[in-house]
Amino acid sequence: MLILAEPDGRLRLRDFRESDLDAYLAVRKGAAFGRHYAPEQMGAEFSARLLENFLAQQGRTPRRDWQLAIERSDDGALIGSVGLRGAGGGEAEFGIELAETAWRQGYAREAARLMLAFGRERLACRRFRAHCAPDNVAMLLLAQRLGFDMQPLRDGRRLDLLLAA
Repeated sequence: MLILAEPDGRLRLRDFRESDLDAYLAVRKGAAFGRHYAPEQMGAEFSARLLENFLAQQGRTPRRDWQLAIERSDDGALIGSVGLRGAGGGEAEFGIELAETAWRQGYAREAARLMLAFGRERLACRRFRAHCAPDNVAMLLLAQRLGFDMQPLRDGRRLDLLLAA
């Protein structure tokens, strides 16, 4: 099982486990959490399928998708997920989601930095892409703090973001 953590960090990133289902469903609940997703992407059935996909990723060789659970080090609570998808050829797509209860505490930035460092150091990624709803101010600010550049609107609903290492 993959585990990423800073020695004195507040978070651990780790491979998902089947036993994470209830906690992952709780992460994805809440009106504010779902405001940037299509309604069909917010149900328990959809979230359970996402978790199944995350578990399946772990057994693929070569592994190109790394969606990891974000858990607090002090109490082991699962508070979100962060990932690099399609890693290969020096590039990957970055994404992150946090439970509403974990917002505005610096967890997203800490988890993102750990995941991006893993991508650079272990997966040899030199470019990271991300897609963001134009009104997702928290993600846009996080991307800016991480050094992502914003590209023109791709499809009118999402902004393309790019980070070159």
